Amino acid sequence: MKFMGRNRRDTCADRNGNPARADFGACRTATCRLAVVFLAGCGGGGGDCLPGGAPCGTTFDVTRPAAVASPRSFATISIGNWHTCMTTTAGAAWCWGSNERGQLGAASAQRCMGGNLDCSALPLAAGGTQAFAAVASSVVHTCGLTVSGAAWCWGIAAQLGDGGTGGNAVLAPVPVAGSHVFTKIVAGTSTSLTCGFEADGSPWCWGSGLGFGTKGPAASATPLRWDAIANVAWTQFAIGQGHACGLDAAGKAWCVGSALNGLLGDGSGVASATPVAVAGGHVFQEVVAAIEHTCALAVDGQAWCWGQGAGLGNGGPVGTVQPTPVAVVGGPRFVHLTAGNNRTCGLATDGGAWCWGEGYGGNLGDGTTTQRLTPVAVTGGHHFVVLGTGGISTCGIDDVGKAWCWGSNETGAVGVPNF
Repeated sequence: MKFMGRNRRDTCADRNGNPARADFGACRTATCRLAVVFLAGCGGGGGDCLPGGAPCGTTFDVTRPAAVASPRSFATISIGNWHTCMTTTAGAAWCWGSNERGQLGAASAQRCMGGNLDCSALPLAAGGTQAFAAVASSVVHTCGLTVSGAAWCWGIAAQLGDGGTGGNAVLAPVPVAGSHVFTKIVAGTSTSLTCGFEADGSPWCWGSGLGFGTKGPAASATPLRWDAIANVAWTQFAIGQGHACGLDAAGKAWCVGSALNGLLGDGSGVASATPVAVAGGHVFQEVVAAIEHTCALAVDGQAWCWGQGAGLGNGGPVGTVQPTPVAVVGGPRFVHLTAGNNRTCGLATDGGAWCWGEGYGGNLGDGTTTQRLTPVAVTGGHHFVVLGTGGISTCGIDDVGKAWCWGSNETGAVGVPNF
């Protein structure tokens, strides 16, 4: 069987979301971050070589924005590794894509990846009767933050913050232990770490922690105060895979964790268990983090990125490490950023979406699967108010609340029932 893909450190995670090296065979039973695109003639006419048993040669690339199969009006987006969740304007959570460990919060009727993966290309009601202000999607779990500041989670038992352990799927939302009142909640798309921030700025985290070493919070089945970063009054926070970054009240960026490929942005190349200041003296309004790169949006709308890969948007070359922020070139000024696996998207002042980085599965939305080293406009002329991107899909919500997604739909994460 011929396939396209990459065997690299950040390709797969085990069922708990922990980073793991893996070849194609291991990926068949793991949660893969960079899924495999199968080519026509992949062997003997066997239908099980494609998601849902589709014939060889079937494509699941959605290269332009497609309307999510839902009549609902949505307000927020959170995209995990292989699944997508949104909240409606009324606070109801709906999820679609991979349901390997119950991260959709409901039983799913479809099967993907040759029948090996529970999934749904149709949005499923998640979160029970709770009304959520936002959701945070991770590798194989999802959490929601209610309007009163309570956190509820569903998915793999070990990552839900209620003290549970093991790999069982928990479909009904469970309350995160500790009676915390959070003002925001953040989850790692590529690592099973979730953090809630209380009104005084104190960070409480649960799950398996950051990948690649011991520079993050300890693994915990219930919220544990991340004391090492508590000295910064975080207004925003973003979790990558082995690192995390955030902003303080003055718009200064700080990063903590692995310094692999310049992820901390301070130019030192030295990992740190405490926050270090990102170089350049920029004043930012937003920061986003992915596996190999981090980006931040300056108050003047200029996007700056650091790390490695095509998601930097500085024109390349992609193998060059950028240990301090470099300007994204060739695009407009932005009002909002989002970052996924080796790609970044920005929302322009006119509501247009622009993306750059790897074009895997059509994730740049420009009608191709071509890698772009500088921003390209997402097709369709949509007027978006929010964007989100994750493992294999990208989505936007337009100014009337309609959801549009693009990228790889092999697990249903785009929300188009084409299998």
